[in-house]
Amino acid sequence: MMRKRSLVLIGFLLCVGLVLSGTAVAEDQGKPISTNKGKLLTLAVQGQIAPAEPGRSYATTWDGKPKMAIGIGGINYNLKIGDKVFGWAAGDRATVGVATIGKGEDRFRSAWLNLASIGNEVKVLSGAAKGKKGVIIGKFERYVLIHFDDAVLEKLSIDNTIQAKACGVGLKIEGFADIFIHGLDPKTLEKMGIRNVDGKLVVPVVKEIPAEIVGRGAGGSSLYGNWHIQTCYPPDIEEYRLDELRFGDLVLLKDIQTDYGKGYFRGGATVGVVCSGPSDFSGLGIGVTPVLSTRSGKIVARIDPEANIGKYLGIKVRKSIPKAEKSLLPTNRDTLITTAVQGVIQPPGSRGYSTTYDGKSRLDLGMASINYTVSLGDTAYGWANADHVEPDVTFQGRDKSRPSECALAILACIGNEAIVLEGEAKGAKGFYIGRHAGSDDLAWFPKDVLEKLALYDKIQVKAKGVGLKIEGFEDVRVNKLSPELLENMGITIEDDQLVVPVVLEIPGHIMGSGIGWTFIEALDYDIQTTDPKIVEEFGLEKLRLGDMVAIRDHYDFYGNGRYEGAVTIGVCIHGWSDMAGHGPGLNPILSALPGKIKIKIDPHANTAYYLGIKTKPREEIP
Repeated sequence: MMRKRSLVLIGFLLCVGLVLSGTAVAEDQGKPISTNKGKLLTLAVQGQIAPAEPGRSYATTWDGKPKMAIGIGGINYNLKIGDKVFGWAAGDRATVGVATIGKGEDRFRSAWLNLASIGNEVKVLSGAAKGKKGVIIGKFERYVLIHFDDAVLEKLSIDNTIQAKACGVGLKIEGFADIFIHGLDPKTLEKMGIRNVDGKLVVPVVKEIPAEIVGRGAGGSSLYGNWHIQTCYPPDIEEYRLDELRFGDLVLLKDIQTDYGKGYFRGGATVGVVCSGPSDFSGLGIGVTPVLSTRSGKIVARIDPEANIGKYLGIKVRKSIPKAEKSLLPTNRDTLITTAVQGVIQPPGSRGYSTTYDGKSRLDLGMASINYTVSLGDTAYGWANADHVEPDVTFQGRDKSRPSECALAILACIGNEAIVLEGEAKGAKGFYIGRHAGSDDLAWFPKDVLEKLALYDKIQVKAKGVGLKIEGFEDVRVNKLSPELLENMGITIEDDQLVVPVVLEIPGHIMGSGIGWTFIEALDYDIQTTDPKIVEEFGLEKLRLGDMVAIRDHYDFYGNGRYEGAVTIGVCIHGWSDMAGHGPGLNPILSALPGKIKIKIDPHANTAYYLGIKTKPREEIP
């Protein structure tokens, strides 16, 4: 009996020691907390769905590599609460859910950031999802992040107005006046299972994170924004098992204060919600939305692998990410981030006569607008007064001042679904079919839809394809292709080479306008067709919009230019030109150093056939 009492006493002392040291304690210890929730105000605040914010150029990672980062902002279709934060292609600080920003004057925009809290209910006030509800799940930089069910996500569009019932400002835990609570709804706080153990708050978290790996955040506002768990030093990822973290997980940042501002404070602690993915840039990493903070050592952790905000908000967490059906051409399609991008139908312009390469005057037609005459699969040559003729529907992004810097230009990939958001053709679906660099993005819709479209109608694209790679050929650059289109192109593998069908091949030295760009995501460049002998030699008059073309001795990975023996495959996206240095434009879609791509001539290698827009003609029987 004496031995039994001694063991009980030792166990009790160990538990007390664990509480005092800030490590895990038992769930059933201590008392539940109570708050001043009955005294809190609930106010309506408004925001709107923000556009995606991809990198506008290649940035340099911590180890000196170029990267175009995606995943921040916008409507994120496939990153969910409960999913692992690592493993998303091209992702960098990718945000979970739907990113929103404030509306109106500065003070109203600030109210959206400062007053909205995790757990607050939101309602959509405009667009196809009008009346549908969601819940706030985090804050990242200038965004408030919201969870909506999948059926609602499909109806949302950029700029939809969102209203929240903001409640949480002034929230206090009784007996803990020195504990700061930021951006947390009182009902959510109560569901987190926090206990008062000997005058300290024991909070369930998935991990404790030491201050030495906490990155950007210091000096920022405590009312919104986030901290970063740095992921720019790979041994830290392994040592602290950061690859186990999921969107929505609760973590405790040791020696970090988030009260009237953000900063280091020995003995302090901040509890936050994982709201974004890792980063390859120095000082950045996994985003954490702070919700609880102390400088007085009154917050300690209880390690709970299930401590996730989704659990407390009643969000159903999927056990695994759905896998796509196996393809003859294996890719990383399951890891691609899918997000919404948007533009408006662009009217044509006219500035009078221009001068051709041989000194003639001409009034040019064919760029921008709704083209009722020329469609994907039609000839790129021979249209009256046409110069750089663009097929089907031309639209432009509006989230940046230059169309080439808009999310539409950077993230949309050939073969992505496009949908009309307003007007007589509202709800009609088509495809994104390519981009004319510098200005115009292009979409295909059926002929009956064209009759209903109007200039300035909004079109939204479900962008998916950035970061796409072919397994076993990761050194082959895949650009601006949806995974579905890539799989339909009839590419095979022979002798460790990709065999790619193309309509024709041309030498790199006849490529012209656009050569030398350093950001190929928004690029097209032109086959020069102002030399009649070259046109005849390579049969360029046969070229059709959507044709696959092989460019010899060009390597388009981070930019486009000469590399002897390399091969680049481009899609013809606009028509001929009589201007010196110009001609039919190609979007680079595949590029590799010598020995990786082998071409096969196929007169029907055209996106119109691959996307099912046109029926491939039957081969003639001799």
